[in-house]
Amino acid sequence: MNFLGAIILVALLLLAVFTLANWAVLTAPTTLSFVAFNIEGPLGVILLGVTLVLVVLFVLYALTLRTNMLMESHRLNQELQAQRKLAESAETSRFNELHTQIDARMDSAEQSMKLAIDEASNSLAALVGEMEDKIDRALARDGN
Repeated sequence: MNFLGAIILVALLLLAVFTLANWAVLTAPTTLSFVAFNIEGPLGVILLGVTLVLVVLFVLYALTLRTNMLMESHRLNQELQAQRKLAESAETSRFNELHTQIDARMDSAEQSMKLAIDEASNSLAALVGEMEDKIDRALARDGN
């Protein structure tokens, strides 16, 4: 219970004690004027009844506000969960797209590397062939 609730309970308790202590005065009959007519009745009991009705109305109002707040909180929580799921699915989609792009780039880089290796291998083989020819010619000339 919060501080304001404790104050309200203390005030109601003090009202109950005051009512019990002054019950004889509250129930004393007096003439009550309702502009168009007059009635004999206990003014204190009528005012106490009006006060209790107002307290009940305020409690009902507070409960209604609390219920509406809880329902709104629940609705907002559901919307938050839906947005979270949407964000997670979007993140998964972006992750999958990134994975696809990385795979494509890796395949492209692999093909480029294979082509570069093949070209280097062919160039090296050609150079080795030229060197062998030069060595063979040099040996053939020296051998004559």
